[in-house]
Amino acid sequence: MVYKELNQQTLEDIKRYFQDRDYMVIAVPRLEALRVYTVRATKSVQTATRIHGLDKESAQALGSLLVSALLLTSSLKHATNQKVLVKLNLQDGVMVAEADATGKVRGFVEGSLQRPWTGTLTVVKELRLGTPYTSIVPIVSDNLKDNLLYYFEQSEQVKTALDIFVDFDQEGVVRTASGYLVQVLGGAEEESIRFVEEIIKRTINMHARPEDMACDMLEGKEPRLIGLKEVEYYCPCNEEIARSTLFLLEEEELEEIFSEGPAEVVCKFCGRIYRFTKDML
Repeated sequence: MVYKELNQQTLEDIKRYFQDRDYMVIAVPRLEALRVYTVRATKSVQTATRIHGLDKESAQALGSLLVSALLLTSSLKHATNQKVLVKLNLQDGVMVAEADATGKVRGFVEGSLQRPWTGTLTVVKELRLGTPYTSIVPIVSDNLKDNLLYYFEQSEQVKTALDIFVDFDQEGVVRTASGYLVQVLGGAEEESIRFVEEIIKRTINMHARPEDMACDMLEGKEPRLIGLKEVEYYCPCNEEIARSTLFLLEEEELEEIFSEGPAEVVCKFCGRIYRFTKDML
């Protein structure tokens, strides 16, 4: 494993390089078999809020889900196009976030997010095995953090500490969107498990930069940096992808659509509108 001591010089280098951009830090202690992921996604959540025209409550919910999807990429191979999709199926609405191992994230909200939440949480991971890993668990709380912890307990059975944080300034603009995930690795000894349990009880400054959060959690354990990646809200949709969705329709359906004018395909993730005439298809 290639690593760099997470010392003062490294902290300064990270701050200087990323400045106010979104990014993720991956760190480990020198001895314990565990890994720490910390992320700042403020600008990404601001972009999602603007694209979808979200009110404060919806922005908080979708922002939390976007941060969650980024944290769940922890099990993907670093810097690949493998993806994680997280979906909340609620009684009157749905919320989706998708992130890949390079730090690109996107999401959307449909319908109502009225509480109390009932429904299911679905996690789909595109791993190297060819068949996506899918897990569905019941929603146990109105708090997304509680539902994710339940998912880890039931589906991955890995000792996990995590938190997700989205807050707003006085004008209602997203001020901070951040999160962390701490997990023990295979073969971890009891000391590593106890450490994660201690993290669960601690109060972490969620306004801090990701590298500072990691150092705080690993204080006294000789933290080492093993990964960095920039995070951004990004949607790869294009005309060809939009066109291909129309070919999923029956010919009679297409004829009915074209009888009223050009067909429109709207991307749920970014709001782009693609228009096709019959001749274009």
